[in-house]
Amino acid sequence: MPRTNKQPDNDRIPSSQVSATQAEKAHSSMDRGEQEKKLHDLVQFLLIMDQKKLPIKKLDINKQVLKEHSKALPVMMKLAEEKLRKIFGIELVSLEDKQKGTYILVNTLDTDVDEQLESDPNLTLTPVDWSDENHAKTGLLMVVLSAIFMNGEVMVDSQLYHMLRKLKVDQDVTHPVFGDVKKQLTVEFVRQGYLEYTRQPNTDPPVFEFRWGFRAKKEITKRNCLDFVSQLYEKNPEEWVSQYQVVVEEEGEEEEGSSAS
Repeated sequence: MPRTNKQPDNDRIPSSQVSATQAEKAHSSMDRGEQEKKLHDLVQFLLIMDQKKLPIKKLDINKQVLKEHSKALPVMMKLAEEKLRKIFGIELVSLEDKQKGTYILVNTLDTDVDEQLESDPNLTLTPVDWSDENHAKTGLLMVVLSAIFMNGEVMVDSQLYHMLRKLKVDQDVTHPVFGDVKKQLTVEFVRQGYLEYTRQPNTDPPVFEFRWGFRAKKEITKRNCLDFVSQLYEKNPEEWVSQYQVVVEEEGEEEEGSSAS
């Protein structure tokens, strides 16, 4: 998905019911070779799950990777988090509320790799190679997220479909790249956490709304969307007065949060 400069939140690995001492003890019970193998397997598991764009459950990590060493989870996750950041430029982020106990990977790799390496020479960044199909779907997603943002951060389905038809993307016609467009929007992007798709109450016939999903909020900034739209229309971002104000406020809040931390 789109690479952005958005800094991940500080909600990384939540505290576990397993104490730090218990986790360290469980980790130390493995010999060095087993520790390295488990770490390698964990990183691979996280990357594979992220390719599917599915939230990664702690229960699945324990069941599929750590198994009898599940008490070492807090230590292993911190090691995996560090490896993902240094090697792939990816941050491991924990989700809260209803998604508590699950994680997503957020690609924070700056497009200016030289600048990032200069600021941190210890980084050995390896950009993820996306297929042409994924590039195309990323483009569709960026169009949809930008449209939602420019429309006041919510868009009813009929509005979105009307906009897409202007771009020769019809939700009722199989697309040569996207396939079933409606399914891509209402099922796949929703399942991956990029979109929320909810029915408005008391509507008959039913009316559905699209909003940004939890993954979009972590991976993509409103600045990305405003810049994207501004390039399409060959305008300066400041010309979109209300949206520009939202972007400035968001960036101000993020700057305050960074200063506080």
